[in-house]
Amino acid sequence: MKYSNLQQLFDEPIEKIQILDPGYSGHASDVWLVKTASQEVVVRSSRWRNEPDREFWWGCKFMFGIDPRHMIYMKENSKLLQTVSEIALPKILSWAEMDGREYLVVEKMKGHALSSFKNQSHELLYQFGVWLAKVHLNTSSFYGNLAKTKVGKREEFHNKLAQAMKGIAEREYPSDSHIRTSLDPILEQLHDLPHPQHFCPILVDMDPSQFLAEAGKITAIVDTEAYVIAPREFDFIGLEYVLDEASSASFLNGYTTILGIPELSECRRAYRYFYRLLGVQGSVDLDKWFAQSELF
Repeated sequence: MKYSNLQQLFDEPIEKIQILDPGYSGHASDVWLVKTASQEVVVRSSRWRNEPDREFWWGCKFMFGIDPRHMIYMKENSKLLQTVSEIALPKILSWAEMDGREYLVVEKMKGHALSSFKNQSHELLYQFGVWLAKVHLNTSSFYGNLAKTKVGKREEFHNKLAQAMKGIAEREYPSDSHIRTSLDPILEQLHDLPHPQHFCPILVDMDPSQFLAEAGKITAIVDTEAYVIAPREFDFIGLEYVLDEASSASFLNGYTTILGIPELSECRRAYRYFYRLLGVQGSVDLDKWFAQSELF
């Protein structure tokens, strides 16, 4: 799409357009910073044109029903996250569809993208912990997504997760013998796990790059495409790959003012396997992935 077509989203002439690149390949959205005479805003639109068919988005759609081509998910995620005051979220200013592609215009937020949660101040990590616990207070009686295009029974979650694991392993890793031979033992572990009890919004691709910070505080969360309804344990599984012992301690100091931490010992290996299949932190060797430090 030519940048000039973005003009249709605005009443005023566009003075400047800047591409906002998250700095990693495979991201789902095109994002532009757009300046007119009276405002500077961010425009988002999905890169996907066809049905998601790669490990992360295929798995998220199969498991939770979210589709990056449609902005209804970000709109519903925004409604909930706007209610949690500790970390701001860009307000949605307008929505449009052009040539079969959806666009969201959102406010520009202050701050710079976080490159890491490690070596951040105690105050920032404490704030992050309080915020995440308050997000987790929004419990649900189903798994799926906040737009409710998928509403699954909680007691069927692990059965569906097993199907997702099989599907991704077969589709994406047909020649990876280590991933394939690990599948059946993981499925046996999954079968023996008790039903999760605490379903709430979780961010499948939890990563510091989703957040902006300034003056030692997180100012905003700006990428919420992969928010789904799932066991809160999933967020803790993801966090073990982006925190270290020091940063997790500060994070927990904040989180535990609101909620206790979940028990991960029984589910950690199975849930970690699912996250590796999704490639949430790239194509990490499976043994190295399983050997990640246990922080919670």
